[in-house]
Formats: sequence, C-alpha cells, structure tokens
Amino acid sequence: MMPLAQHTFNQKALIRMAIVTSFIQFTNALEYMVFNPIFTFMAGDFSVPVSFSGYVSGVYTLGAVLSGVAAFYWIDRFNKKRFLIINMALLGTLTLLITFTTNFSTLLTLRFCAGLVGGTTMGASTSLLINGTPANLRGKMLATVIASFSVVSIVGMPMMLFLSTHYGWHVALGVICACCLLALPLIVFIIPKDSAPSETKNRPSLDADTLLFASSNALVQFSPMLIIPMLVPLMTQQLGVSQNLLPWLFFIGGIAGYLSTKITGVLTSRYSTLLLATGSTLVFILSLLVLVMDYQNAALFIILFLGGSYSRLVSSSTITIQFPDDKQRAGFVSLQTSIMYLVTTIAFFLSPLLLSNDDITLQSISRLLMICAIAALGFPIIVFILQKKLTKRFRLLAVTS
Repeated sequence: MMPLAQHTFNQKALIRMAIVTSFIQFTNALEYMVFNPIFTFMAGDFSVPVSFSGYVSGVYTLGAVLSGVAAFYWIDRFNKKRFLIINMALLGTLTLLITFTTNFSTLLTLRFCAGLVGGTTMGASTSLLINGTPANLRGKMLATVIASFSVVSIVGMPMMLFLSTHYGWHVALGVICACCLLALPLIVFIIPKDSAPSETKNRPSLDADTLLFASSNALVQFSPMLIIPMLVPLMTQQLGVSQNLLPWLFFIGGIAGYLSTKITGVLTSRYSTLLLATGSTLVFILSLLVLVMDYQNAALFIILFLGGSYSRLVSSSTITIQFPDDKQRAGFVSLQTSIMYLVTTIAFFLSPLLLSNDDITLQSISRLLMICAIAALGFPIIVFILQKKLTKRFRLLAVTS
C-alpha cells in the first residue's frame, strides 16, 4: 500500500505544480497582451495617439527576443526556482512603476525591461514542471499550461477592460502586479527545486536540429497569427457580425480553445502526435473554408479557428519538449519563446500587406487565406520530420548507453 500512497501524493503534487505554472503563464501572458486593448485608456495620459500602442508592443517583443536568445546559452547555469522568483518580482515591479509615470519614453523603457524579463519566464517555469513530470504525462501537463492562454481571453482580458472602463487603467495594471506578487509564495511553497544541475560544462549548441525544434511552435502559430489582426473586420465585414456580439464570440472562442487544449493534452498519451497534428490541422483548415465558402456562421468559424489553433500548439509542444536534455530545457524553451515572439511580429506586419484593399471581401482576403492554408498544411510534415529525428536520436542514445 505504501507505493500507492506515494504515487497518489506525487500525482497531487504534480497537479498543484501544473496549476501554479499555469497561473504564472496566465500572469505573464496577460501582462504582455493587456497593453494593446487598454492603451486606448492610457494614450491620453501619455499625450500620444492610440496608434502608438504598436510601439509599446513592439519594444516588449524586442526585449523578449533578445533575452530569449541570450537565455538559451546561460539560463541553465542558474537555479531556475530562484530565477523564477526574481523574474516574477521584477515583472510586478516594472508593471507597478508604469502607473507612476506619464512619460512615453519611460513607458517604452519599462516595457522593454518587462520584455527582457517576460522572455525568460516561460522557459524557467516550464522546465521546472517538465523536468519533474513523467514522460507519459508531459503532454497533459503542457496542455494545462497552454490552456492558461485561453483563460487570458476568457477571463483576463475582459476583466482588464472592465477595470479600465470603470476604475481606470492604473487599477488594471495594479491587479496584474498583485498577480505577480501572489505568484511568489506559490513558487516558494509549491514549485520544487530543480533536480537538474544548475551548472553544466557543455555549452548548448545552436545547430540546425536545435533551431528546427525550437522553431516548430512558431511555425505552427504563423498561420493563425496571420488571421488574428483581421479577426474583428473579418467577422464584422465578411461574416456580418454586429459589434455587440463580438465579446460573446470571443468568449465562445476562448472556451473552445480551452477545451481543445485540454482534450488534446489527454489524447497525447493515447494517439500519435502525427495523428493529432493532422486532425487539428484539418479542423483549422475547416475554419478557413467557412470564410472561403462565405458561410455566415461566425460562431462556427471562431470555434474551429481557435480550437484548431490551440490543438496544433499542444501537438507541436508535446514533440518539441522531448528534444532538449533536462539540464538544458529552460534555455531551449526560452529560445523557443523568443522565436515565437519574432515570428508573431512578422505575421502581424505581413497580414495587412497581403490584403489587396481596405475592404474585407472574399476577393480581397483570398491571397491571405491561401498563404495561411499552405503554411498550415505544412505542420504534419514538420511533425513527421521531427518524429524521425527524435527516433534516430533515441536509438543513438540507447546504443551509446
């Protein structure tokens, strides 16, 4: 009976750790995403036009890319739990400092510093979770963490908009700061110490295979990120949705993304990643067909679009997280995150360039949808290639050991 009790305890501890990691990712993602919608409330105080929100997001992304690439080489030399505590404390402090300034240059500086911190938070927290998770449960744990991004859309963003509307943007940022501070005791008491050495003699190599595995998540997200900037005009102009229905559609889409993430996580231990990648890609392509066929059902579109997108991300994450060694996982995930930020920025800039005119019609978006579909169909091929490389690598390790 003792092994069973021990197993139950470990399972419960693992679930608690996954929930705390999800909360950290929720806070980190909300802190990054919130500035686009609430900058409408901030612009007047900083004496700049609302369009300057692009600079605020861009400078954060720049900081995240730089720190993520740098962390690939040095983060695994440090105690990840201590590193994560410092990161969350800094993130909360930087967010709070914004509420005390109305200088736009200072705002940009603080957002750049927040990007430096945020670009490494996911690597540190995810590595601590995955290193303490049995191989057969890693897909499920990753899905739990990825689901936090859906919760940002379902709960986080509406809450921030409500607070900004009724109490001011200072209160909204204060709540995010409070979330960062709340994470500190959770990390201290629930996240275990990293079992991997904090120092390694072998410097990680940024070779072709490392770049391929680290880029997979970004390549998978490239297709939906081409559509994301156009979601509102697509639904209002192409699918005929009224403005007052948009919040409900995004809420429904967020629920669909959350459920598909959790379901895909459970299925990772039962079915091959290639099968899940193919199935989720077909769901994503179906969402594009709703637009191509001019089928006036925005709810179906957003459910298929976000459901397929999140399921594809879980499938990709499940296979790519197997690539690094435990002692190099934090650096790998940090590099993975920085590439994700970079490709997302490219997709956001490319999206309007692919539209032939300002009116959202089937003819004007045909080129955008075609490139989106072609890029999406490459995902199962990428998974097939990654799986072959992992199989070959595991065989070599078995021989050498």
